[in-house]
Amino acid sequence: MRLSALNKTVLLFRNKAAAFLNGLTSNEVIKPQNAFLNIHGRIIATFDQLKISDDEVVILIEKPFGDNVLQHVNRYAKLSGVTIEQPARNIYFDLDADAPVDPQDWVFAQKKGRIIATPRTLTANVTDEEFRLFRVTNGIPIHGIDYTDELLLNVSMRDHVSFTKGCYLGQEPISKVYNRSQPSWKLVVKREDECSLEEKGKMTSKVSDPATGNVKGFVFVSNKE
Repeated sequence: MRLSALNKTVLLFRNKAAAFLNGLTSNEVIKPQNAFLNIHGRIIATFDQLKISDDEVVILIEKPFGDNVLQHVNRYAKLSGVTIEQPARNIYFDLDADAPVDPQDWVFAQKKGRIIATPRTLTANVTDEEFRLFRVTNGIPIHGIDYTDELLLNVSMRDHVSFTKGCYLGQEPISKVYNRSQPSWKLVVKREDECSLEEKGKMTSKVSDPATGNVKGFVFVSNKE
């Protein structure tokens, strides 16, 4: 059992929460990841989500962006009757998806492993470097570390967006880029010895892989590559 403690803000939306978030976010509420965008299709925050019911949805945001998200959604929540709570939870990345969970825990699916939000205190036994290697190996970037306010499609063409869900804030520029061209950049995992000097300088989450000796990390590359 390998656990890494995460620094995330927990927001619990209540009272027709699924319908409320559907109009503000780029992906379907039933999907593991989603995003809040501005009117230009640029990222305010990406987040993990769990739909408990039509009335309750819980999301996890990187802590530095919690206030921005609350400022963004509060004006709409007041008009819709949605309430937003910040329950006290400890957040862990369960790398092997084998940690015991309680009925009171919230579990968020990931590309590899899972995230557990729990009122319990668990033992984190994974170093920062080990978790960074896990993220890079499995293509799991973090908002605020590997990307900030980029156009959403530069970060992901599928993880945080639906092209069939209907209208949402920031949909128009996303649809134009998707339907008429392609994003200028894409976030990829790349070995340092494959990078240009400029890419080496911009690489994030850089880590050495003990299995191969290669240094790798996340970097934005031209979509023409």
